[in-house]
Amino acid sequence: MVQPADGAPPHPNLPTRRVGTSGLGEVRSVRRNMNGQAIDRIRSLIFNGTLARGQRVPQNEIADELQVSRLPVREALIALESEGLIESEPHRGAFVVPIYREDIEDHYRVYGMVQGLATRRAAIRVTPPTLERLADLHQQMQDTEAHSDLAHSLNWEFHALINQTGGSRRLLSILRQMARNLPREVYQAPPAASPEAIRGHQQILDALRAGDGEAGDAASRRHVQAEGEYVIAKLRADGVLADDGY
Repeated sequence: MVQPADGAPPHPNLPTRRVGTSGLGEVRSVRRNMNGQAIDRIRSLIFNGTLARGQRVPQNEIADELQVSRLPVREALIALESEGLIESEPHRGAFVVPIYREDIEDHYRVYGMVQGLATRRAAIRVTPPTLERLADLHQQMQDTEAHSDLAHSLNWEFHALINQTGGSRRLLSILRQMARNLPREVYQAPPAASPEAIRGHQQILDALRAGDGEAGDAASRRHVQAEGEYVIAKLRADGVLADDGY
């Protein structure tokens, strides 16, 4: 799993002083942070069920909560519309689009394909020190509570190390982008050190040790699919999914 990017802390206002080239870069950075913060917050509200499907996004309330102007919120809604989470209606506002089971299934299926490819390549590139570190992380996860922050940190490092070993720049870019499409709390819903997760990590580690890219690819896909099934069950229980009959 690639850990989703953290949202930036609230920033009160853009600087009002006259700026040069470096100052303009600072302004752009602050603006990106504001936009990212608004995107993360709205996405979280959708996936935790606070903003229900069909509900109008309260732009003023969100701007007040984040202590920003409405501009970052409007820009966040444009970005979320491109992700298929928001639909804008002229003169009416932005509304939450229904999330279906297949949306989450497809996300994790594609995620697993990309991560599986990185694992396949890692099997022929991995070095003894990297294998030793992966084995150490695997052992630490077995000795850690499944839902703890430490377990999630160890899990993140385990998969990030594999992805960095086997992933091209393009694969890593895709993984980073996909990691941003779901909130951190969704990615961290599956217990990182459950017996099922431990078995999945062991299968991935065994494949890497054997230099078996095909087995590593398959093990990674199964591992990510299991995470996706857990997330689907949680979102269904929370009333977030729009599917009838589930």
